[in-house]
Amino acid sequence: MCELFGFSSRREKNLKPYLREFFRHSVHHPNGWGLATFDGGDDGDSSRMKTVKVQTEMISAEKSERLPGLIDALPDSKVLLAHIRRATIGGVKPENCHPFVRTDSDGRTWTLMHNGTIFSGNELLPYRRQQVGDTDSERILLYLIDLLNKKSAGRADPLHSFERFKVVEQAVDELSYRNKLNLLIYDGNKMYVHVNMRDTLFVRNGDGGAMFSTTPLEPQGWEPLPLNSLLVYDEGTLQYRGRDHHNEYLDVMGRITLDYNL
Repeated sequence: MCELFGFSSRREKNLKPYLREFFRHSVHHPNGWGLATFDGGDDGDSSRMKTVKVQTEMISAEKSERLPGLIDALPDSKVLLAHIRRATIGGVKPENCHPFVRTDSDGRTWTLMHNGTIFSGNELLPYRRQQVGDTDSERILLYLIDLLNKKSAGRADPLHSFERFKVVEQAVDELSYRNKLNLLIYDGNKMYVHVNMRDTLFVRNGDGGAMFSTTPLEPQGWEPLPLNSLLVYDEGTLQYRGRDHHNEYLDVMGRITLDYNL
């Protein structure tokens, strides 16, 4: 599958040691890497959206000549997302590297990373004709943007934060049934986190922030995230926890057969 790394905090933090450790795991996830950094949105106004810059490469992070320099030059950060890919659905090509970015009809930019596979359900089928690449992960974001646009259609004002939470919760409730759906999503203000397979996404809280990783990046301080509920973080603080949808994904006997009709 893939591995995810994310950070949300009210304070800037040096993330270079964590990123170096995270990207070392690319020996087992060799089909591309991605790094999303975020600027702006400060000046004491937490409602202002940050802008995203995504850099990707269709090679293993451990073989990249470009990535070490990016990490060395990275300033201390309040928000960051990183991804390493092991291809399942979708070929090995630049368009399939995470994170994926789309803007909704309110002008809000969403950045999404996925670890898992969509085995069943018809919700994502229409987006095969719209996507740039051919991953199920990109289709998840297109589906989410459609739900957001439908919710905001005909309104004079943009969706407020709780309305956005409920739309994302609807998406994870529907898509998690019989599917592995570990997600990190950032909407320019809030970090959305979802995991429905045990011991496949961990959190490290402290120093005013929350750090997320598919595998712990150091021996101490990491805890498994709660299963089967959407979690929303605002500057490293848990702001919302959704209802339990009970769609825990069980990897029965290491199931690897994929339904490519999706």
